[in-house]
Amino acid sequence: MLKLNTDVYGWFMNRIAIYLNKSIDGVVYSAPGILEQYATDRSMLKMHPRVVALPENTMDIRRLVRFSHQLAQKKVPLPITVRGSGYSKTGSDIGSGLILSTERMSAIQEIDVRQRLVRVQCGVKLGELKKALNLCGLDLPVFGNPFETIGGLIAKAASASNNTEPSTIYDFIDRAEVVLADGTLIEARNLSNHYFRRKKLRDDREGELYRALDELIEDEWESINRLPENKKNRFGYSGISAVKTKRSFSLLPLLSGSEGTLGIVSEVILRVEPVFDRPDYIAIPCKTATAFAYVARELKRLKFTDIVVYDTELFNATEGTGKSSRFFRRISDDGYLIVANVKDDSTRDRKRKLAKIRHSLPDSLRIIEEDEENERDFIELDRTLDAYLNDSSLNSYHLPLIDGVYIPPENQAKFLDGVTALAKKMKLPMAVYGSVDFNTFSIRPNFNPTTAAGRKSIIQFLGAYLKLISEHNGYPCGEAPEGRFMAIFASKFETQRTLDLYKKVKKLFDPNGILNPGIKHETNVKATLKHFRSDYNHGIITKD
Repeated sequence: MLKLNTDVYGWFMNRIAIYLNKSIDGVVYSAPGILEQYATDRSMLKMHPRVVALPENTMDIRRLVRFSHQLAQKKVPLPITVRGSGYSKTGSDIGSGLILSTERMSAIQEIDVRQRLVRVQCGVKLGELKKALNLCGLDLPVFGNPFETIGGLIAKAASASNNTEPSTIYDFIDRAEVVLADGTLIEARNLSNHYFRRKKLRDDREGELYRALDELIEDEWESINRLPENKKNRFGYSGISAVKTKRSFSLLPLLSGSEGTLGIVSEVILRVEPVFDRPDYIAIPCKTATAFAYVARELKRLKFTDIVVYDTELFNATEGTGKSSRFFRRISDDGYLIVANVKDDSTRDRKRKLAKIRHSLPDSLRIIEEDEENERDFIELDRTLDAYLNDSSLNSYHLPLIDGVYIPPENQAKFLDGVTALAKKMKLPMAVYGSVDFNTFSIRPNFNPTTAAGRKSIIQFLGAYLKLISEHNGYPCGEAPEGRFMAIFASKFETQRTLDLYKKVKKLFDPNGILNPGIKHETNVKATLKHFRSDYNHGIITKD
C-alpha cells in the first residue's frame, strides 16, 4: 500500500497555513505541538487535526469555509470542525481536518437593557456574559459550564429555564448570523409567512436552501410528525419538527443542537431576562426511588424549578476527598436527595408554594428550607459533586460515557431501581445525579481505561446500561446531541426512516460534507473506536 511521505505531508499543511494566514485577520497554525493541544476535548476520544485556525470575525470564518468548500470541489477534503472551549463530552470538538477555534471571537458587542437583548460573538463564554448582564440587572438563564461558549451552547442545544418552564437556549435566540457550507452568510430568525415566501424567491444560495428545505418538510411531513420533542431528544436534527409552523418558518430550531454540521453561528442576538432575587432552595430526602418519583411529580406540578437529584452513593464515594456533604449525612442515610428552587418574584407567592408542597407531601417526608444556618450546606452539594467527578485515585476515572439520558417521568422509579440492580450485578458503584426539570440522569462509574480489563468493563457497562435505557423507553441524548462517540449507540434508538430524513437534511445544508463530518448519524464505528483514549488526564471535569 502506498503511503504519503510525512515530510511532504507536513510541508503541504504548512503551505496551507501560510496561504490562509495571508487571507484572514486571525491566525492559522500547523505546528505539531499546537495541533496536539486541540486533539482532545472532554470525551474519551483523541484525533489530531491537520491545521488549527483562530478567526477573529465573521469574514474570517467565511474565508476559511470557502477555502474548504473549494478544496472539496477539487476532491481534496479538508473538513472543518468548529470548537469553542473544547468542553464536549461526546467528541464534537475534535476532528482530523481544520479545527476552527472561536476563542478569539469573544466580544460582547452590545447590551440593550430596554429591549432586553444582547449581541455577542460566538466565542463569548457563558460565565463572562452572565457577569456583564448581571451588572445591568439581566440574566441569560442557560445551564452550562461558565467556560463554555455561546456558540458551543447553541451547538448542543443547552438546557435553560424560561421563567418556571424548562426550555433550551433556542428559546432565547432572537436571530443569528450563520455561515453556510459554501461560505454564504445568512441571518437566521423567525420569518413570517409573507417574508418567507419572499426569501424563497431569491436567486441565491439562501433562496435555494429555503426552497429545498420547505419541499423536504412537505415530502417528509409524516416522518417529522413522529419525531419526539427536541427538548426531550437531541439526537440528529429533531429540531426540524419546529422549523415550519402555521405562521412562521425558522432555521434556528435546526441549527440548535446541530453541532456545527449544518452551518457555523458567528454572531447571535439573545433575549435575556431580569435577574431574579436570590433563589430560595428546599431539600427533600427520599428513601426509595418510588418516593423520589412522587416528590418530583409534585414539585413540577407546583411549578418549582431548577430541580436536581443526588444519589447517596455520590456522597459516600466522596468521603475520602474531604468534601463529602455534611448536610446530606444529617438528613438521610441512603436514598435520594431532591433540591428545588422556589423561584417566585414575591415573598407571598414563595410562602404559598411552600405551603402547597408541605400539604401535598406525606408527613414522613421532611422538607428542609434554606436559611442562614444551612446556606453553606446547600452550596456544598454541587461542590461535593465536583469532587466526585474529579476523584481519579488509583488511576481510575469517573468517565463521561453516557451523560444526561432522558427517562419518561412514569418510568423513572423503575429505572433508578434498575441502576441499583445493575450496580450490584457488575459490582460497580453507580452514583446517580440529574435534572428533574428535564427528566435527565447521569451516572459515572469508576473505570480504569489504561488496562485491557478496564476497557472490557467499559464495554460491558455500556451494553447493559443502554439496554436499561431502552427497556424504560428512554433516549441516550436527553441532555446533549450524540456527537461523535454517543452516535455509535444512539442511532440504534431511531428508525431507519428517521435516519434517512436526517441524512437528507445534512445533504441539503452541506452537500460536500465539509462541516464536522463523522459525528451524529454519520459516525463510523470502527473509525471512531480507533481514536478511543487509554487515559483521561484532562483538567477539571464538570457536570455540565
